[in-house]
Amino acid sequence: MNVHMMLVNCTTCHTPLQLPSGAKSIRCAICHAITHVADPCGLPPGPIPATPGPPPSPHGRKKAVICGISYRYSRHELKGCLNDAKCMKYLLINRFHFPESSIIMLTGI
Repeated sequence: MNVHMMLVNCTTCHTPLQLPSGAKSIRCAICHAITHVADPCGLPPGPIPATPGPPPSPHGRKKAVICGISYRYSRHELKGCLNDAKCMKYLLINRFHFPESSIIMLTGI
């Protein structure tokens, strides 16, 4: 399940949002503003990194546990936890090259 997603910031509250492949806009779960995104095919290519990433860790496999708990229906409900957890998973896979099988997602109310 490696779906291409892009991270964009909400134009109003600057919360990172996970834009699914092919989507032209996304509604922020925090402030409910709609952020429109230009077609990435029409944009010039981004800068190419000068050096490759760090060598593999000598300490073993990469592993991650991501928690996205919102405490729904309580006085202390948190907003955007699931989106934040998905964004973190996307970052770990695409920026830090974590294998998807080494990431555990804990989400719920």
